[in-house]
Amino acid sequence: MSLATAASPAKHHASPSSNLKQAGIIVIEARATTPLGPKIVFANEETSRLSGYQLSSLIGSPLGLIYDHKDLSRLIEKLPLIASTPDYCWMERNLVCNGGRRLPVRWTIRPTQSKEGNSGHFTLTISPIQIEPVDPATSTTETADISVDTHIEESRSESLALAAGGVAHDFKNALQSIKTNLELAQRASRSLGTLDEYLADAAIALGDAETLAHQMLAFTKGEEPSRCVFSLLDSVKRVSHLCTAGSGVRCRMRIDPGARPVEGDPNQIYQVLHNLVINACQAMPNGGTLDLSVANIDFDRSPNQFSVKEGRYTIISVRDRGCGIPREVLPRIFDRTFTTKANGNGFGLASCRAIVEKHGGTIKAASKPGVGTEFLVFLPSAPEGSEVAVPAEKSAIAEPVSKSKPVENLRVLVVEDQQGVAKATCRMLEFLGHRPVVAETGEEAIRTYLHSLNAEDPIDIVLLDMTLPGGLDGHDVLTELRKIDPRVIVIATSGYFEEGPAEAIADSGFDGILAKPYAMDSLAITLSQAAAS
Repeated sequence: MSLATAASPAKHHASPSSNLKQAGIIVIEARATTPLGPKIVFANEETSRLSGYQLSSLIGSPLGLIYDHKDLSRLIEKLPLIASTPDYCWMERNLVCNGGRRLPVRWTIRPTQSKEGNSGHFTLTISPIQIEPVDPATSTTETADISVDTHIEESRSESLALAAGGVAHDFKNALQSIKTNLELAQRASRSLGTLDEYLADAAIALGDAETLAHQMLAFTKGEEPSRCVFSLLDSVKRVSHLCTAGSGVRCRMRIDPGARPVEGDPNQIYQVLHNLVINACQAMPNGGTLDLSVANIDFDRSPNQFSVKEGRYTIISVRDRGCGIPREVLPRIFDRTFTTKANGNGFGLASCRAIVEKHGGTIKAASKPGVGTEFLVFLPSAPEGSEVAVPAEKSAIAEPVSKSKPVENLRVLVVEDQQGVAKATCRMLEFLGHRPVVAETGEEAIRTYLHSLNAEDPIDIVLLDMTLPGGLDGHDVLTELRKIDPRVIVIATSGYFEEGPAEAIADSGFDGILAKPYAMDSLAITLSQAAAS
């Protein structure tokens, strides 16, 4: 797509905007530091009035809060090109208002030059576009209602994406602390057999939590899930062990040896099973028996009792002996806004149905109060002769794999505002034979590094979190450190990073990448590689 399509260039003297006194004005970061774009660092009162958001909600939020989500990635791609032109650019896009209303506006965007001549920020103006009134003779109430509903649904999706991105980032920070302490405990308890077993089970649960965090970030970025042909055996065994451990619930598994594999995303199907088994355990707070079974079932064109269309299916049954679901409630349990739990949000079973249907399957429920509930998940069986993927190990704590001796006795500056993560990281560095020092903000990191240059014990490597409080983010800190010492070694870490797209971050000048939560061996290898570069 050309720049003219995503954001059209214009001369300064031919501004398409209306009077700026009536325009919303925002300033955003030059770089996208979240999956939903650059953060807003300034907004005026008119922006607050137009969007319906308080200034306190706007400032610090990503641009995707108010910029049409489906067009956001195209704008982000064009930011470097916009930064290189002396002209401003403009585009007509919706302003996403608080509550889901979309307001047609004209945006202008121009770079704000820093003292060094680089684009430090972008300034955007927002001016409403006058829309011709709709002729009642050519419109209907029904059409208007559908339009409003569509906007509300899109707004809910975008709000969920915003929440998921932030939750995934914070969740992965928490996982980093858990992962580090579990790994240290497991390595220190090799001779305590039972304790080591408990830690191994915790590590499996940690692996599941990591998978969920990856899924949340993939959702915010609009990524399609990975697909393969896989057996349900591994997922069923894992979920039965994890969800019933310590709950007083006994699990009986009945798995047909000839159960056919299915095609799709094994992580998403595991998420479905996880939700169903957790619900079943919660329905039996005093303990009981949970039945898990997997078998094949085929339907021809004749009507069947489950109302499932013709085809070959692999069926999963999750059956509890709990309190049951009242008859009048049962038809609503898959609704996204319905929940029977005091602190519930209704997304659990709704997400199960969405995932199963996306895989071409169907999910059914039957229940009787005082007797129990059974969920049936019908997934299309993979074609005969399909190659079945081998499941990866889910333990989040791996044995060291580096054969070369890692470097030791490095002075490492840990730039991290989360105290739990910083403390756990320091423990891990000490275990590896290094000497950590902590800075909680970008400004403190710069001062600490500058002071160390003239000290007897200078800092060797900076371990830099990319999302920091205050005015400086990770990129800003890197820039300032390079001015102080062009040879500084900086490793970037973040809960927003994923395993794959590290090249783009590396191109911006970092000496290494660590996606949270990272294992001790990954830290050791990255430190060694960065020190040797």
